[in-house]
Amino acid sequence: MDKKKRGEDDGLLAERKANILKALAHPVRITIFESLAPGEKTVGELVEILGTKDANTSRHLAVMRSAGLVSTRKDGLHVHYSIKIPCLLTMLSCLDEGVCTMADESSRVAELLRSKPAR
Repeated sequence: MDKKKRGEDDGLLAERKANILKALAHPVRITIFESLAPGEKTVGELVEILGTKDANTSRHLAVMRSAGLVSTRKDGLHVHYSIKIPCLLTMLSCLDEGVCTMADESSRVAELLRSKPAR
């Protein structure tokens, strides 16, 4: 494979990855995704968890579905959503660790500042 073709392929793959991350890059969508970890849920169940409106939750789910993050199963009048890319839960768990590490570092800096003698 020549360098130009490999570069184009790498660009296409990077674009696909970026689209997945963009679809997940909203606090409500992260909460929805994590709420689906134990198993599928309907919009109504997600609305209860999130405390948001049906229409807002449905819009977020549409973005997630379009990006391939979630799949659906229809059961009568209800649509059940489930995670389509479960390995992203590992990534979100890693982000939890990163957030904690940054918070710990900020706490240490704050402690140092507070322990400085007054001027």
